[in-house]
Amino acid sequence: MFVSLNRKIIYTILGLFLATSIIFVYTFYLVYGNKIQADQLASIQRNQQYIDLLFRNINMSREIQNILTENPQIKLKDSSLKNFYWGTSEEERIKQLNQEQKKIADMRKIYDQRYNAIHESLKILAISSILIIIAIISLGLLIRRWVLNPINKISIVSSEVSNGNLNVRIATNSGTYFKDELDNLIITFNQMLSNMQHNISEIKNNEAFLQSLVDSIPDGIRVLDKHYNIILANKAYYRQVGISQKKCLKCYQASQKASEPCNPETIQCPIREIFYNHKKSLNVIHQFSAYPQRHLSINAAPLNAGKKQYIIEAIHDLSEDINFSHQQKLSSLGFLSTSIAHEIKNHLGALRMILERLIEKFYADKDDNCEEKKNLMMIYNELVSSIAVPERLLKLSRSVTDTSHEVNIKDSIEDAVNLLDFEAKSKGININIVAPLKEIIIKGNDADFKMVVINIILNAIKAMGNNGILTITIKQDKKKNVLISFNDTGIGIAPDKINRIFDPFYSGDNASDKKGSGLGLSIAKSIVEKSGGKISVSSTLGAGSCFTVSFPAIKTIAKK
Repeated sequence: MFVSLNRKIIYTILGLFLATSIIFVYTFYLVYGNKIQADQLASIQRNQQYIDLLFRNINMSREIQNILTENPQIKLKDSSLKNFYWGTSEEERIKQLNQEQKKIADMRKIYDQRYNAIHESLKILAISSILIIIAIISLGLLIRRWVLNPINKISIVSSEVSNGNLNVRIATNSGTYFKDELDNLIITFNQMLSNMQHNISEIKNNEAFLQSLVDSIPDGIRVLDKHYNIILANKAYYRQVGISQKKCLKCYQASQKASEPCNPETIQCPIREIFYNHKKSLNVIHQFSAYPQRHLSINAAPLNAGKKQYIIEAIHDLSEDINFSHQQKLSSLGFLSTSIAHEIKNHLGALRMILERLIEKFYADKDDNCEEKKNLMMIYNELVSSIAVPERLLKLSRSVTDTSHEVNIKDSIEDAVNLLDFEAKSKGININIVAPLKEIIIKGNDADFKMVVINIILNAIKAMGNNGILTITIKQDKKKNVLISFNDTGIGIAPDKINRIFDPFYSGDNASDKKGSGLGLSIAKSIVEKSGGKISVSSTLGAGSCFTVSFPAIKTIAKK
């Protein structure tokens, strides 16, 4: 049970004072009062005996006098007795008796005065007690003001500090001229709190800087102790294990979703190898349970921090290296392809010009059924088709520079559909456009956008073969992004090939027409991404595919 220091001091002083007063009064009464009372009783008894003797003497004298009066023949020989009995008159004897009674009354008065003195002493003692109590209360108030209140303030602030609040300070009396030890203690305590808050702030800033520094590293970083606790980790590591950064788990819980350390027979544990087998470093390849298809290279080394020992691990995702290598290969292939396409296009263009001059000079007037002219025209048409292949390849690598125009989505799609309407209807394919009443505008190049639409529609026509429905839907989501979906009823795309359809020169084996160059979807993806958009595909084998193109809209104009 908590009892304040103020109460302890007051209760102790009052208890001691009451005990001392009771002992003093009781002793005084027993020793002095009883003695006075006994002396007074003894005096009263002695005086009472004297008065009794005096009364007896008077009565005896009266009887002797009566005897002598009645018997005059009796003579007293001793004159002193005669004087005693007859020399004193009745009045003198009464006077003597009154004097004795007065003496007794005086003695009683003295006794009353002495007894009253005891009461006066008790009154003085009571008044002194009251004064002492007032002095104790005054002293307690001063102790409370000078000692207990400062200590109470220090106790309250200390409790706040223990709860983590470092912004509190002890109020000081700035107007006090005379400062004591507790005032200096309060000033020192406040200064200590300020220094502590400053140091903790610096530590937090250093921790934030260290965490930011570690988070900026692209590879996963984690620091472990010998008890498998994650002391520090960066954002890349938490992405690798697929958990929130705020969660603090054991390394085997975060990486392998296990409830106990990894089995050493199946997984080579860096903690066990470095702490217990005393290896200086370790390089292993692990797979985390969140992404089992990824292979991670873990480089572990001991970290000594004073008396504590840790392990620091750098975790590198090898799949990123594979993707980077693949991108390098595609980049090199694209550079080589565009160079070859440029040279082929130039030569094919020269052959085309030669054929055009030959036909114009020697076969312009001849009938179209002429076999030589027919063969030359066949060569010319195939040459034009051949020139279209390097042109598409060059279109894939060309940067979009003209993005200052506003493109009306619905109008551009209708133009593209009109260009392909004959080919679609010849195969029994219906193209439906579902669009809102309001105009939807994007920023880009109208020709490039039409090329994207044409390539996707051509791809859908090839996938559907004869008879089918292609539905083109235009809409906007809650964030005002423009979404264009091309949903066909074709043969679909196999799951193992859907990730390759945007690669250059890849033509799927599901299409009925396998004579494509494999550049249409690559060109479409290149144009969409360079315009700030995205293209995605979902497909069900045997049921159809859905290509979705999204663009950020710059404005939406309501159609009046």
